[in-house]
Amino acid sequence: MRIKMTEERIDTNNIYVDERGVFVSIRVNPKLYKKHVIMRAADDLLHEEKDIDVVITGDPETEIIVKFIPKEGRGSKEELLRIAYSFNSLLVATSGKG
Repeated sequence: MRIKMTEERIDTNNIYVDERGVFVSIRVNPKLYKKHVIMRAADDLLHEEKDIDVVITGDPETEIIVKFIPKEGRGSKEELLRIAYSFNSLLVATSGKG
């Protein structure tokens, strides 16, 4: 059975957008992405997006949480999702580089 993708059913399983627009967090499985790949992807995104800060926490054995916080107040849900999707894309691109 195929599920039709609509705006209401976009799979954001590893992404949490704060409803107040204060931050977006991405849960990363460290068994899929090594720590240096996660750090490099976050650094690459910081160079692309000058108006965000990043906090990386979690357990390097089970789950790493990468949180992006807009420097100037709050972001819209769409903007925060765009940042999260960009980070996920950078994870994939960076992991291919080794």
